[in-house]
Amino acid sequence: MPLPTVGRIVHYLLSEEDVARIRDQLSHNPPDVSDQFNEPRLGQPYAAMVTSVNDHPTHSDVNLSVWLDGPANFFAPSRQEGDQPGTWCWPPRKGA
Repeated sequence: MPLPTVGRIVHYLLSEEDVARIRDQLSHNPPDVSDQFNEPRLGQPYAAMVTSVNDHPTHSDVNLSVWLDGPANFFAPSRQEGDQPGTWCWPPRKGA
């Protein structure tokens, strides 16, 4: 797989902490805005853009701007590639 670079689109899997932070963030919106969102769920994949890559000797962390299902974003800093909640992965290719 290619290395992550700034501007690439990946999938981010929400962690329990992410879901709690997003729910708190959404609770501060007026009801007519909050009604535009689907409820975030643990492990739910969302499209995210890599905003920076932080190189370490053993791995690369990325900072992500995660596009929620509605008119808001969520910032996910220092995330690693994986298939568990709280990590990012490359989108699957159709037919692959």
